[in-house]
Amino acid sequence: MKIIGMIILLIGCFILWQHFELKKFRITSYEYQTDKITQSVNFAVVADLHAHVYGRDNDILIQKIKEQKPDMILVPGDMIVSRYPETYETAYQALKKLTEIAPVYFSNGNHESRVSKVPVMQTEAFLAYENRVRKSGVHILNNASEEVILHGGKFCISGLEIPLECYGKGSYEPLPEHFIRDVLGDAKQDSVQILMAHNPMFAKEYAEWGADVSVCGHTHGGLVRIPGIGSVISPQFELFPKYDAGEFNFGDRKVYVSKGLGTHTFHIRVFDRAEVLMIRINKM
Repeated sequence: MKIIGMIILLIGCFILWQHFELKKFRITSYEYQTDKITQSVNFAVVADLHAHVYGRDNDILIQKIKEQKPDMILVPGDMIVSRYPETYETAYQALKKLTEIAPVYFSNGNHESRVSKVPVMQTEAFLAYENRVRKSGVHILNNASEEVILHGGKFCISGLEIPLECYGKGSYEPLPEHFIRDVLGDAKQDSVQILMAHNPMFAKEYAEWGADVSVCGHTHGGLVRIPGIGSVISPQFELFPKYDAGEFNFGDRKVYVSKGLGTHTFHIRVFDRAEVLMIRINKM
C-alpha cells in the first residue's frame, strides 16, 4: 500500500507541477551579426501558440513582448489547433494585439496548412478567420516575400509553406529538390534575408537556399527534454531529433528553432519551458 500511495503522490505532484509549468514562458535572446546593415534591429519570434492563453486575453504575453521593444514580430505558424475551430478567435485576438506593438509577419504552420489545403477541412470558419487576420494588418506570407526597410537597413522577409507530406509521422517525404527556389525565387543577396519556415527538419536546406536568418517552430522543444542532451522525440516520432530547439550554425547563416508557446494533444512540458525568441541583428 505504501508503494501505491507513493505512486499516487508522485503522479499528483507531477500534475500540479505541469499545471503551473504550462502557464509560464521565458524570453530567449540571440544575436546575429551582418555587414548588410548599419544599425541594430530587434525581431520577436512568436511560434506555436496553439491558442494558448497567458493571463486574461493573453495580456501577460502581449505585455512581455511589448517590453522587449521589437521592431518586427515574426510568427512562423501554428497559432491555431486545426481540428478545433474554437481556437481561431483566441489566435486572432493575439495576432491583432501584436500588431499594436510592431509590424507582424506570419506564415502557415502545418495546422493552418491542414485546414486551408485539405478540402474536407476547408471550413468557412477558417476562411473568415484568415480574412480577419489580414484585415487586422498582419502580413501573411505563404510562399511569398516582402522587402522592408528597418532603421535604414534592407530586409527581405519570406514565408515558406512546405507540402503537408513533409510533416508525416513515422515517415515523411523529403523537401522536393529546388522547392524553395521554385516558390520563393532566389534569396536576396543585397538584403538581410529572413525566412519563416515552420518545420526545422529542413534547416540545412533553408541555409543553402540563402537565408541569413531562418526562424522555425513545430517541435515544441520536444515536450520532454533531458538536461544536457535535448529533446527525447520530435513530432515526427524521431528519437533525439537534431533540430529540436535553439541556434544552429551553417557558416555565417543561422537557423533559430523556438520551443513555442502552446501545446496540443499532449499537454506537457518537462524541462521544456515555453518561450518567445528575441533575435537582435547587429552590424558586424
